[in-house]
Amino acid sequence: MLSLDSTELTAADARFLAQTYAATHCPRLDRSAVALVVAELLSNAERHTVGTWRLAIRHSTRLLSIAVHDLGRLSPMPGTSALDGTGHFGLHIIRRLSHHFAVHSDATGKTVTAQWNLALL
Repeated sequence: MLSLDSTELTAADARFLAQTYAATHCPRLDRSAVALVVAELLSNAERHTVGTWRLAIRHSTRLLSIAVHDLGRLSPMPGTSALDGTGHFGLHIIRRLSHHFAVHSDATGKTVTAQWNLALL
């Protein structure tokens, strides 16, 4: 397991470490896809909430799970994608590149999770 906190490093550093983790522990998984999903998860946490985020990466022989917890209470909603700089591509990208996507909220905020079934690779 790898756990990273925004008080300890930047989103770019976290993206690099996640990519390295995936390459080491899940070599059949496209590490560029992992890096892009992490970038989008962290971008959403930084853009749409106030406070810190925590990135947790776990793997087993069958599953890679990447979760970002932030202090926000609202679930992310996919917007209408636009090419005018307003974005709204993030959730579409995360859903397209991962096998499973989930959002869980509790009293401390929300956790957005992307997972890959390694048996499908």
